Amino acid sequence: MMEVAMKHVCRKINAVHQTVAAVAHSLRYNSSATDRGIRSSPYVLFRIWQPCFLGFATENVRYLVTNAQIDMVERTLIHSLQRTLHCLTSPHITTIELGIPPLILQQALQLVALHFRYTVLHTNTIASKLYNLRCKFCCSNAHPQHTIENRIAKAFHINDFQHLPWSSIHAPLTVTLAKPKNKGKSYTTFLKPIVSGCAKSD
Repeated sequence: MMEVAMKHVCRKINAVHQTVAAVAHSLRYNSSATDRGIRSSPYVLFRIWQPCFLGFATENVRYLVTNAQIDMVERTLIHSLQRTLHCLTSPHITTIELGIPPLILQQALQLVALHFRYTVLHTNTIASKLYNLRCKFCCSNAHPQHTIENRIAKAFHINDFQHLPWSSIHAPLTVTLAKPKNKGKSYTTFLKPIVSGCAKSD
């Protein structure tokens, strides 16, 4: 049920904060008086925080199976950001202002991209064949809610992705023209503005 993985991510986020805090302290107190304000500005601190925390927290968020797990990782992530920036603003405002979509939307993006890989890019893999086979029986509602096919179906609704092209025939032009090995990345890039738009509208 990925509970152990969720706790591992939260522990790693808390552990990395010590390193980021040390870097922020060094920038503030080991710089000249002229550069101190620039090097320790919130913008610089956010740019330090972003690759250390955000990439790790969102890398495999598609594997978390419950909203409670996603909420726990997101709370830990935002708490680390607030500590880094010394800012106690509402978490929702903080993430929107900094352009960080909620993890539930980022998970939906990853799940939809996974559907694209299974149904368009790598249809001959065992995982793809199993996924397509199980999708045929989704209507029977026999699978638990946390199974990958049910969570992907839910992701379609979260970001209102139903109107998007799914087949290789009707894929976006940027995806169609991309090299085969880059099609998955190109499709994910195509989805990101939609996720950001959903976050701002919320």
